[in-house]
Amino acid sequence: MKNKIALFLFLVFSLAAFAQGDAYGEAVKKCIKSNGTMAYYEDVMEQMYDMLEVQFRDVNVPDTVWREVKKGKKEAMDELAEMIVSAYRAHFTHEDVKNMNVLYASKAGKNMFEKDALTAGDKKVLSAFYKSETGNKIVSSQDSMNEAMGKISEMWSSEVYRGAIALLSQKGYDL
Repeated sequence: MKNKIALFLFLVFSLAAFAQGDAYGEAVKKCIKSNGTMAYYEDVMEQMYDMLEVQFRDVNVPDTVWREVKKGKKEAMDELAEMIVSAYRAHFTHEDVKNMNVLYASKAGKNMFEKDALTAGDKKVLSAFYKSETGNKIVSSQDSMNEAMGKISEMWSSEVYRGAIALLSQKGYDL
């Protein structure tokens, strides 16, 4: 009987931890979409595809093959998001990420990413945010996050590039 209770409690706590982890990941994904991180990396992927098309111009890769190569974009972006979630998890709590999402959803948060769009009121909101516990964490972890993001970017982009080259090679197109 004790074993059944222990097993039940283990399952309940495991599911609760998984659900919390999933909620955390979804909150980070919302955050990195709002702050422009995902749009930046979507542009990186498009630039990589353009570069590959130039590199493979002499081997006449048909459009149908390029469309197939580009189908990997969604999966690559999903993998990137998971890698970024891992970096956030090392620096920020779920509450921190929720606070970031509240900021990014606000007028001041949206204006923060637009050139010359900050009003005096926006600056006050941002100043107050960066004086908060979450804001202090963002500032104090900036170097560490930049380092983590640099490693993620390098690892991810080389993996995506190698995958595209491998698919092209598999289809019979080599440099």
